[in-house]
Amino acid sequence: FDSGGHSKRLRDERGMLPPGDIRQGILALSDDSIEDSWRVILSYRFPAKNNSSLDHATLGNLLLTAFTEHYDGNIVMAISELCRLSGVRGKVLPVSLNDAHLCVELSDGTILKGEGLIDTRSIADERTIVSAHLEPEANIYTGSYDALVEADKIVFCPGDLFTSIIPNTLVVGFRQAMTETKAKLIFAINIMTKKAETHGYTASRFAKTLLSYIGRERFDTVICNNHRIRPDIRASYKKEGAYQVSVDTWRLKKYCDKIVSCNLADQAGGVIRHSETIASAIAKI
Repeated sequence: FDSGGHSKRLRDERGMLPPGDIRQGILALSDDSIEDSWRVILSYRFPAKNNSSLDHATLGNLLLTAFTEHYDGNIVMAISELCRLSGVRGKVLPVSLNDAHLCVELSDGTILKGEGLIDTRSIADERTIVSAHLEPEANIYTGSYDALVEADKIVFCPGDLFTSIIPNTLVVGFRQAMTETKAKLIFAINIMTKKAETHGYTASRFAKTLLSYIGRERFDTVICNNHRIRPDIRASYKKEGAYQVSVDTWRLKKYCDKIVSCNLADQAGGVIRHSETIASAIAKI
């Protein structure tokens, strides 16, 4: 349901469902034997030049668009082909095949329509997000429904809560899949807050909010970072209104059966990312 940047142009001009997150999933699951140059080229973003139509376009997104049009609009076949070329282990599935837009209601009653408008609000904007929905309604892709129901583990990954994670839960059929699955539900919570979406959120509020959308009372496991961020990096993030997520363990226990707390913060380059430790933590659950 992306609607920002070049993805918006692909949607508007070619009727393409936004391919960015699918491309990222393919890159994440690509075989280690695949040449690094292939990963680089799939992630290549054209720099702005002479007001070109390619400005800020990502080559991997264009390849998915080309495959989709080659297969007469069948994005599932397009994804499968790019997965084959990338040596993907497993499956990469779209949550829906319907064209819809993310909408949120803000604390003053304003409705914002379009993912591109929601997470790019000024840090001076003190309004908070009250709720989210899709417009028009979208249905879950049957392949994704089956995968959720049959899964051993379902991991809700770190990411922008209202513009990356929750939109997946808004499709018709997602909550039903959550009631039918026997999978362990795992939530890896963000390390930092984001002013436009999760300002002031603690770990328990992240968990409580997401649970309200998936229709469950508790997660089996919540994974949190317990390592303090370097002062210089904290200062840099503070300029954007972002702060380290406080892990309020006593309250978080209301929303999960188990808390895994470890050093997840990769602070290289002055930008916070989840380290590979998170993969080991998930594998042990």
